[in-house]
Amino acid sequence: MRKNNTLKRSFLSAVALFAMGSASFCTACGKNAEEIAEENIVLLDPVSVAQTCVAAEYRDIFDYKVTGAVCCPALSECVMDTSLTFSAYEKTPGEEVKKGQVLISGDTGDLDQRIEDQSKHITEMEENRVDELEQRAESMQKTESSYWEGQAQLEDLLKAQPEEDSPIYDAWTTKHFMEFYGPTMAELNLRRAKQQNKENDELYALDLERQQQILTELQREKNNKMLLAGRDGVVMALGFVNRGNYTDFYRSGDWIGENTISMALGDTSVKQLRCDYINNSDINKANDVYALVDGQRFEVHYEPLSSEEYERVEEKNGKVYGTFSVEDPENVIDFGTFATIVMENEHKQGVLAVPTDCITRDGDDYYVYLFDGNSYSEQPVVCGISDGQYTEILSGLEAGDMVKAEFKQSGGSKEAVLTTGSVHSDFSATGFLYYPSAKRIINPVQYGTTYLDEVCVKQYQQVKAGETIAKIHVVSDPVEIERTEREIQRLNEQIAWYINEGEKDNKYQIKSLRKQLEDKQEYVDKLKNNAATKEIRAEFDGVITEITDRKPGELLDYKASIGRLADDQSCFVMVEDTDGKLTYGTTVKVSYQDDSGNKKTEECQVVTINPLLLDKSLQSGEAIVKLPLEVAAEIAGSSRNNEGWWSLSRVNIEAELRTVDNVLLVPKAAVKEVNRTLYVTVVEDNGVRRQQAFVSGGADSNNYWVVTGLTEGTKICWE
Repeated sequence: MRKNNTLKRSFLSAVALFAMGSASFCTACGKNAEEIAEENIVLLDPVSVAQTCVAAEYRDIFDYKVTGAVCCPALSECVMDTSLTFSAYEKTPGEEVKKGQVLISGDTGDLDQRIEDQSKHITEMEENRVDELEQRAESMQKTESSYWEGQAQLEDLLKAQPEEDSPIYDAWTTKHFMEFYGPTMAELNLRRAKQQNKENDELYALDLERQQQILTELQREKNNKMLLAGRDGVVMALGFVNRGNYTDFYRSGDWIGENTISMALGDTSVKQLRCDYINNSDINKANDVYALVDGQRFEVHYEPLSSEEYERVEEKNGKVYGTFSVEDPENVIDFGTFATIVMENEHKQGVLAVPTDCITRDGDDYYVYLFDGNSYSEQPVVCGISDGQYTEILSGLEAGDMVKAEFKQSGGSKEAVLTTGSVHSDFSATGFLYYPSAKRIINPVQYGTTYLDEVCVKQYQQVKAGETIAKIHVVSDPVEIERTEREIQRLNEQIAWYINEGEKDNKYQIKSLRKQLEDKQEYVDKLKNNAATKEIRAEFDGVITEITDRKPGELLDYKASIGRLADDQSCFVMVEDTDGKLTYGTTVKVSYQDDSGNKKTEECQVVTINPLLLDKSLQSGEAIVKLPLEVAAEIAGSSRNNEGWWSLSRVNIEAELRTVDNVLLVPKAAVKEVNRTLYVTVVEDNGVRRQQAFVSGGADSNNYWVVTGLTEGTKICWE
């Protein structure tokens, strides 16, 4: 798109911007000169004192549309294919993921054990198959040897057999009849062995295929209990649930329905500018469309939606966003940067104009009431562009002509002279420690009765791998241990007997018995180890985010939860941000006190995307800030003696979201907005007051800053 040199001042990077300009009020409208000449002038009675006149005068008219945008990666939503019970986040905000990796894991119940058992069963089948083939080969070798021996014997018999017409044939045949039986049975046994082997091969193949199919189905069922990444990207949003009085991200045990959008990934190789939806007709009408970031112009390309896609997105989200791809070859724009999208239709300087309210429309004709000092007459006009408040007059009036207007010139006793300065927008809120990767701490004792003796940690305490979380004692079943040990003894005795009878001849029986012995020994070892368990220990370095309130002496079932342990390298601060001021890449300051009471401040990064850019199912109203490991350790450590409450209430988040220096400022109180065009009342040197439109790049809580339309030193006034 073509360059525009009329905007020379920097635009503020802001989210909420006021658009300057609207569609033209009228274009090339009105009657021609011959029609005007033929009309009779209609004289009107003088108006009451409540009515006013304004003069047609030369002014600048801006036909612009301006909207705020934010730079973000290309976003994609991750949808849960099937319903599941949430177990854990396997990937956390700001973490890079590859296509196919697990993002969220669900509660798989006994699926893991069933998969393990099925895999073990298939392995045993394959191992037994090896033994079977070895035994079969040996048996087949013997059968074939008998067959060939029989064939040699049969050949000798046939050579000695008399002719059928010989008088001794019957006697010879009767005498040697049983000698023919052996070779015949050997041949039959060989055919049977080959047929049986073929059938066994087919049955084994079918059985193995079925068992592998069962394993595949179990694994598929487990995969259905997971959310997998459909593409490479970075985690930028998490799904959430409504807990009545507040919303919260998923916790263990939460039910997630089918087709729920549960996470969003961002492609950081693609930069987009997202803003409120813009009609494609507005883009097509504009002479120039570009983005301004901190005063620098960037070329953009609008990505329109079809009407069908618009309706689909609107029905699903209730809100549709406009998306621009941006050309940033030098990588100037950071994610989270706020930009201004400018749609420049037309900008005319020094054109004759009157307030839009002065113009009356009659069908396709437009006219004003011209005042000659005594009375009003209807005066046809041809209109040009409009900024909403003022409309260009192409013909029908001259500068200084007075026209009737309901428009009242603004004034006021407050005055100011415009000067340059700085505008900025700040963010401040209280944050909360958040550990999305927390895993359950469970009772690992499967055999025996477990009793809790002592809980050894507190909430938000840091622990090392192997550190004691709780002390327990286990009441075992000595009868079961004794019974199993007797079975082990009998198996050893059987193995010894077969070895004594001939280890080579009985190797398969010995191998089977040793496998049984191995299983029995593994079982009794578990019984004894469970009985000897005295402590439940941390599996990895982390922070205790939850701990049980069970009392000493209470029973603990197998896999009963006694708390949650979070990876201390994935600690975050969660902060409320319903207005969407924070976004991925925003730098914030996290202030806290260490365990010595010293205040500390650390710069950190927001790792979730602006919630206003997401599907409504992901608009939790919370932003997540990634904490460095050492900072998380200090914050968690400082709360140890306060049961965690101190850390929950004293983590402060502050950010200076955007600052623009050396720009012309206009007090917000002095600005009037009409049809998304901003005006101030300018006081001329001779005391005359007039409305002046200007283009703003943005605002903070006190001031707008000016891109064009006003100059330093201009005096303004307001009520």
